[in-house]
Amino acid sequence: MITPRPYLSWSSMNLFESNLESWKRVYLYGETMRVNRGMAFGRIMAEGLEHDEATGDPVLDLVMAQLPKFEVMDQPVHAILKNGKNDVPLLAKPDTMKADMTAFKEYKTGQAPWSRKQVDESGQVTFYATVLFILTQKIPYDIELVHVPTAKQGGNDAVDARIGATGDIYRHKTSRNMSQILNMMVRMKKAWEGIQRVTAEEML
Repeated sequence: MITPRPYLSWSSMNLFESNLESWKRVYLYGETMRVNRGMAFGRIMAEGLEHDEATGDPVLDLVMAQLPKFEVMDQPVHAILKNGKNDVPLLAKPDTMKADMTAFKEYKTGQAPWSRKQVDESGQVTFYATVLFILTQKIPYDIELVHVPTAKQGGNDAVDARIGATGDIYRHKTSRNMSQILNMMVRMKKAWEGIQRVTAEEML
């Protein structure tokens, strides 16, 4: 079966599940997703961390230097979820993880604080933990979501204001259990089968 990407990622699965028409526009027809100022700021931090380069923003650069890190930074991790004759190729890209895949951290920017419930139920974190479990047959024992709070800075209104880091870092430890891993595997299989079906229908 033909699919837009030769793998299933969290971003693709999440969009496919939440908004099928948007998924078609982005993944089948190449439409660029709209990026707001908060998302653009997150990308600046992600690119700085990936390339180990300063961004030129002194507050953000200080925060980036203080972020907890493991030896592997922002590297793609591939796995195959067995599913009979329709195996699911998976791609995860934790922001930082241990080389033995027993631990990882995901960085998030944004103005809203993260609750314990949101962290414990984060689908992206569960997706990554599942990919690492498939490869190692062990659930990562050390998982953190690291929040870099942002705030509007400068300008008298929403149009003029820019987004910047506040200088704070909040670390939220979390864990995943076997039930969550198995449920995520079901979602992965269902999404991959759905992506194949929709792609075939759109190509007719």
